This record gives sequence, C-alpha cells and structure tokens, in this order.
Amino acid sequence: MLRAIFALLSILGLVQGAAAGVRSISVEDPRPFGYFLGDTLVRTIEIETGADDEIVPASLPRTGPSNYWLELRSLDLTSSLHGDARRHRLTLTYQTFYAPIDPKKVTIPATEVTVRSPEGSETATLPPFTFLTSPIREIFPEKSGETAETFLRNDSPPPLRKSGNLRSAALIAAGLSGLLLVLLARDLAWWPFDRRAARPFSRAVRDVTRALASGSNGDGYRSALLALHRAFDTAAGHRLLAADLDGFLAAHPEHSETRAEVERFFAASRSVFFGDAQREGEIGLPPSDLRQLAAVLARQERAA
Repeated sequence: MLRAIFALLSILGLVQGAAAGVRSISVEDPRPFGYFLGDTLVRTIEIETGADDEIVPASLPRTGPSNYWLELRSLDLTSSLHGDARRHRLTLTYQTFYAPIDPKKVTIPATEVTVRSPEGSETATLPPFTFLTSPIREIFPEKSGETAETFLRNDSPPPLRKSGNLRSAALIAAGLSGLLLVLLARDLAWWPFDRRAARPFSRAVRDVTRALASGSNGDGYRSALLALHRAFDTAAGHRLLAADLDGFLAAHPEHSETRAEVERFFAASRSVFFGDAQREGEIGLPPSDLRQLAAVLARQERAA
C-alpha cells in the first residue's frame, strides 16, 4: 500500500514538473523575400509556459543595433493565461540596412530568453529567420547606358498648405494686441503718454519708487517727498501748500477719500523740510506708506 502511495506521489510530481517551464514555441514570420535597404520586418513569437512562469525581462534582446546591418527597432511583450498555461507573445520589429550587390540571403540569428518558474529557470531559444534581400539599383548602371540623371529620382516636393486663414488670424491678433498695448500705455501714462500734465500722479509713482530705491541717508525719502509735491503742484496748477488742501480737494473730488493720508503727507513734509526732523517725518509717513499714497492717487486720477 505504501509503495502504491509513493508511486502515485512520484507520478504527480512528474506531471507537475511537466506542467512547468517551456511547453511550446510558435513563430509567425513575415515573407522571406522582397526586402531592400531600410525595410522593416516584424516577427511574432509565442512561448507557452506554465501558468506561474514568467520571462525574465533582462534576458530579452535589447533594442538598437544587433550587428552592422541589422537593428532591433522595437520590442513588445504581452502575457495572458489560457487554462493551466500562460502564453507570452513577443513582437520584434527589425530594420535591415544590408546593401547587397545582388540578391542575397541573410539571417537574423537565434536568440535565447530565460523563463523563470517556481521550480527554477529554463532557456527558450527563439529560432533564426532567413530572408532574401535585394539591391535597390544596379551597382554599375553605366554598363547598361544609364547615368545618375536616369536612375536617381528627384526629391518629392513638399506639400503646400493653405495658410491664408492662419495669416489673417495672426494679423488680426497682432493688431488687437497693439491697440490694447496703446490703450494700456495711455491708461498707465507710459511712454509716450508719460509727459502729459493730466496724469502727474501716475508719473509721480515712478519717481517716488525710483527715489526711495536709489537714495541713501535720508536723501531718497526727501526726493520722494519732493516728487509727490511736484505732482500736487501740477495737478493744482500752482504751488500747493497744506493750507490750500481744502480748495484742492474741492476742485479734485476724486481725491477726497484720501484726505487723511494727504494730510499725513503734508505733516511729514513739514517735519522734514521745515522742522529738520527726518526721523519724525518717516515715523509719521513711512516710505512704504508714501509709495502706497502715490499709487492710490494715481488710481484715483485714472478713474476720474
């Protein structure tokens, strides 16, 4: 009885061993003739293995030149289960660069890949493929009376595409962009609109920013105050003093919302220029607030 059990287990082991590893290799090759320099050919190889087996990716042939006349352009591997077996489908695309002087048979060499199973590894050999390649032209065409002008063909002319709609759209877009740029420059008092008297505060924003960035030891702050004073003078049409502020705001109601900030500006200016109190002026109206006041006045000026 024990001998029968051991025999049965041995048979089961052999069956399991037979179910693993490479079971079959089938090849689907292209036509074996009619290839010229630069042609491609596709080989499809199907390897059937056990359900738990896999092909080791590192064992697959690498894309690129295989030798001086053959190049593997692409490689694609898919795997799927079919009952108790797994089928690995390998698609190889080759390109030949062989330039024969007369029709000649050449061979894509055999390749080995490794199949890994739970029981170990096994090698599967991808069979070689022989095909016939032919020359594109005669090696010595002059013997038959041909010349370079007769057996060489002219380059194909490039196709001409209609670009009228695209050109029109580009011109319209460029024109609109230019118009919008002009309107933006006028609104922000950029060149050549930066010298008009109607936008003194827009010009003062740049002058104040430049003065605060370039000045040192208090000179920049004093120059920024003077720049904003000149803007007030230009907007008012005369030298504007703190006592004239009510009349200025009445004539320019768009700046009424900033009365408190403008009063701070005149107080800081009085401390700097008449009280010789640079620090007190900067505390009353810090440089950042001075820059912000100029920007707000410029926005109000543009809105008006």
